[in-house]
Amino acid sequence: MKRGVLIAACWLFASAARAACTVPDVSSAGITGFQEAVISVSDLSAATATWRDVGGFDVVCTGEAGAAMAKFWGVPEGTRIEHVVLKRKTADRLVRLVKFHGLAQRQIRSSAMTWDTGGIFDLYMYVDDVRAVFAQLRARGWQAYNDPVTYTLGPFTVTEVIVRGPDGEALCLMQRDAPPYDKALFGLGGGKGFGWPFNAALVSTDFAAGEKLFKNILGWTMHLGGDSKSQPPGDNPLGLPKNIAMEYSRQFAAYAPHPTDRNGSIQIIVNKDIAGRDLSEFAKAPNLGNLALRVPVADLAAFAKDFTAKGGEISTPRRQLDLEPYGKVDILAVKAPNGALIEFFAQK
Repeated sequence: MKRGVLIAACWLFASAARAACTVPDVSSAGITGFQEAVISVSDLSAATATWRDVGGFDVVCTGEAGAAMAKFWGVPEGTRIEHVVLKRKTADRLVRLVKFHGLAQRQIRSSAMTWDTGGIFDLYMYVDDVRAVFAQLRARGWQAYNDPVTYTLGPFTVTEVIVRGPDGEALCLMQRDAPPYDKALFGLGGGKGFGWPFNAALVSTDFAAGEKLFKNILGWTMHLGGDSKSQPPGDNPLGLPKNIAMEYSRQFAAYAPHPTDRNGSIQIIVNKDIAGRDLSEFAKAPNLGNLALRVPVADLAAFAKDFTAKGGEISTPRRQLDLEPYGKVDILAVKAPNGALIEFFAQK
């Protein structure tokens, strides 16, 4: 019988104190694309405070992952792994902060520029006021590749900034100026902070390999794609020199499993004619930054059979473990062509 709820006592993360709490139901029913983003951090308290106080997320559960999770991630079985699970009230999409204790770490995308490949580059969230949110993050030591800029991409006009946190985690904060949109659909009910991540970008050198994974093997739908150059005068959120941004194009495609719902999409980006470093070897636990995306499926055994039959390679075989707040799950992992970690799971 599928277990889609957890109503149990857990611990509310608040400064140095912890108090018992009851979490709301968290289910994968109706979720398309990735349900949660996993971010590895060096200071769990500070990271939680940022997501709570600036982002407007609520802490729904804290605790420690067991030995099975450590084994799944390929770290020593006795490793202590703390986690804090956060969500907006309006949706079941989650952000999970994890802290690995006692292990050597480096940032997955250490000193990386936007054209460097490997791992999960950034998580996209809508905000009501980009400049106000950026000012709050900057006061906490965050920086950006460029100050907020307004530009047009396809049918959208947005004001955007790509911010980078103390552990190299990058967030793309978007203020959509046109056309109008339903903020509740992106977890921005109430207008404060930032919504839940609705897209994740993977910077790669091989567009065809990404298309093969997401379109041909996974069977996901491309919801947005094309080649983009910055329009004169070349303003862009990527930190590219204006002349380069106007001359060289960026090929991109965002894929999601639902044919009409693009939330939870994963986007491939290839910077044409711009060579960067390849950081894919560092996209693994216990390294710091945007570590993994977790995608729910109805039946993991059936998913794995279909995935491998179509030529997909599973990097971490199917296992069963306890994963708060879902309860028992079947889970496996694959590596995107740029090394990014994508985990697929089914609730039991």
